[in-house]
Order: sequence, then structure tokens, then C-alpha cells
Amino acid sequence: MLNSPAMKFPPADLSFLRERLGELITQLTESWETSDQSADEADNPPVLGEAVEQLFAVLGHIEDETGASAADTTEINTLTEYGLHLLEELAKAARSLGQSELATEIEQLAVPLALWAARHGGEIRNLSPVVNAVAHFANRASHPHAMAELYTQCCELIDATNPICEAPAVDDPSDPWRLLLINRAIVATRSHNPELIESAFDAVLESLPGDAPKFFAEGMEQMTILDYPDEVREVVRRYYLAHAVPRRLH
Repeated sequence: MLNSPAMKFPPADLSFLRERLGELITQLTESWETSDQSADEADNPPVLGEAVEQLFAVLGHIEDETGASAADTTEINTLTEYGLHLLEELAKAARSLGQSELATEIEQLAVPLALWAARHGGEIRNLSPVVNAVAHFANRASHPHAMAELYTQCCELIDATNPICEAPAVDDPSDPWRLLLINRAIVATRSHNPELIESAFDAVLESLPGDAPKFFAEGMEQMTILDYPDEVREVVRRYYLAHAVPRRLH
């Protein structure tokens, strides 16, 4: 159960990813074969499944090599971006078959795949599927220990994000980089850890100054609705008073 204190997030392990994705693709293929979708479609589950198998064979070869070079890092970046694209296509196929829960399970694997790349010196250039997966986990997990673990993973993902993603569109509330920073701050709040909250809130102030006042005001509203510990309420209140309360002219 995702809300269990002992809950484990999917490991950033290629063997796990390959096996789990294979299971999900098998389920997807069975659903597709009994549907009325055309067998001539290029992006059907069997075709996508073959692409996934080939991808993980190459990634496994890279992982087996020692002393990764600059060329290896470039290859990891390209292959990871391709892998995230395949997850998006598989999830899209699942939803077209009315398999929304299966689509979600596929999408969630974006986080461990991106973490694997980050831990092997790669960069994340396609943030959208990663941010969506983080949101899935944040919405399904509730225990503070699980939230603290997810916060750590968010930090790894942010550190590995390509700088080109770090310029959110001013008028685009759905920008993935913006959402990742905001979601990390929400996850930090749910961890009930004041140090994590302060670090995440400071990052919002630094990188998203235009969003910070509204974010802190909404956070303060949550303090009145949900049962947060006093130390969490105090941190949120401090940021709210310092950055969200309108200043009066004297």
C-alpha cells in the first residue's frame, strides 16, 4: 500500500524496470488483442514492447561498462529521453483502451528510469512524464516517512534536470519545471520535516518568486484544514507572513 510507512517506491534498477514493464506490456497487449483497434497501427503495444526490450538491452550494456565517458553520458541522455517517450506512448495506448489504472502504473515508472539516468551521470530533458509520475506518488502516499523519501528523489531529479528546462514560461502554470519545484515543496510539507520544508520553500522563493506568495497563502489555508504538527504550522506561518501577507502603507 502506498500509504504504508514501510511503502517502497519502485527501485531505480534496470532489471526491475525491464521485468515490471514487461509485465505491464503483456497486460496491455492482451487488452489490445481483444479490442477493435487496427493491427496496422505503428505504435501498437507489441511494437512498443519490442522497442522497450531493445532499449533496456542497450541500457544494460551501458551499465555493465566501467568508467563511463562523455560519449556514454550523451548516450544515456538520448536513451533516457527515448525511454520516457516510450512510457508516454504506452500510457497513451492504455488509456485509448480504457485501461486508466494500467496507464498510471506505466507512467509511474518514469521516476525510477529518470533516477537511474541521474545516478549514472545523465540529464533529464523530458520533464513532463517525470513530473506526472511524482504527482501520482504524492497523491497516493501519505505517511511522512514516505513523503521524506519522495522529497529526496525530487531533489535528485531537480539536480539532474537539464538547465534548458529551468526557465519556466511566465504565463504557463503547467510548465514541468515549475510543477516539479512546487510539488517538491508540497511533498516537503507532508513530510512534517521543518528542515526539508524550509529548503523547498527557499527554492520556490529563489526560482519562482512570482508564484511564492500564492503558494504560501494556499499552504497557510491547508494548515487550517488539515491536522499538521505545530512545528510544521510554524514554518508555513513564518513564510506566509514574510512573503504572502499584503504590505500596508503608513
